[in-house]
Amino acid sequence: MTHLKMYFLKGTPIKKFELPQGFSFSRYKSEEDIVPWLECCKNGLVPDDADENNFRERIIEHDFTDPYKDLFFLDFNGEHIGTFTAVYHSDKNFGELHMVGIRTDFRGRGLVKYMNAEAIKILMDRGSDYIQLLTQEWREGAVKSYLSAGFLPVEYDVGMQERWQKVITKYGINGVDMMNEDRSFFKKIYSE
Repeated sequence: MTHLKMYFLKGTPIKKFELPQGFSFSRYKSEEDIVPWLECCKNGLVPDDADENNFRERIIEHDFTDPYKDLFFLDFNGEHIGTFTAVYHSDKNFGELHMVGIRTDFRGRGLVKYMNAEAIKILMDRGSDYIQLLTQEWREGAVKSYLSAGFLPVEYDVGMQERWQKVITKYGINGVDMMNEDRSFFKKIYSE
């Protein structure tokens, strides 16, 4: 099934949050960061038995991704507990938010909002006209966090409007603006 696509448009206010005590951001530094990255992505983004090959497929072989520049971690007391990849595509002047994950034992604490805000800031500071991400509707926490951060649904394939209406209905969201793939306004969609 086709992924849901979302855009964050230039000019949308970036939510600012102060990290709770003990939390900080860091970048990928070496291959020693691969195992913690896998732990952050298990139970949703990579299989539970994922290994370095999954890292290579999802990061190293992903279009124009440089882990030393684009891969970030949310740390708690110096330990990687969350991750996101923020890739700037200079050839088309847009950013891509990719592989946002948080370790299972840190889920449900509202920490993804800090990673989303940091990723948006990084990509907008790099000069992005907009930021794109792909997700699946079963990733409820992710979809809710992206909508809360200011990302908007995109009408880009047959059935997207209907799928998004089901998503916002299921998640108790009354309505949201939906964009065309060219970033123009498509229409306001409402829960069913």
